[in-house]
Amino acid sequence: MELNDALRRMARNYPGGLTVLAERMKKPHSTLDKEIRGAAGFKLGLQDAQEAMEFCHDVGAPGALELLQLQAARVGQMLVPLPSVERGQITLESLAKVMHECADLVGVVTKARADGVLCDNELRDCYAAWACVLAAGHVLMEDLKSQNADTTARWGKGGVR
Repeated sequence: MELNDALRRMARNYPGGLTVLAERMKKPHSTLDKEIRGAAGFKLGLQDAQEAMEFCHDVGAPGALELLQLQAARVGQMLVPLPSVERGQITLESLAKVMHECADLVGVVTKARADGVLCDNELRDCYAAWACVLAAGHVLMEDLKSQNADTTARWGKGGVR
């Protein structure tokens, strides 16, 4: 799949399609169309592609992150949706969640490998379980970062080190 295909799908899925997306981006429809199609002499800039993706993502347009996922895959990476984090979580609860998700991952991988064959659905399940581990780890690290900010603020106010 080409990058421009992902851009076209993303723009087409924006409510009102390419015409409305172009208006939102303050670009003439014909220019954005040519940039997305890759017409001779036209290229969509990185900032414009980012803006289009954010607009599509903000309204929940299907395929809004397809371009980003494709770019990540081309360099051997993947995107993992991270949960929003509320301040004031208890670190031990966050850590327990990471351990729980790790245990789930072990179970999913063990089950998938039990017959010595790994099918597409099993691989998908393994990726999903791995994403849950990463998401739980994100919550833990955001909790620790928040606690560190609180500590640093206290030190700045003459608190105990």
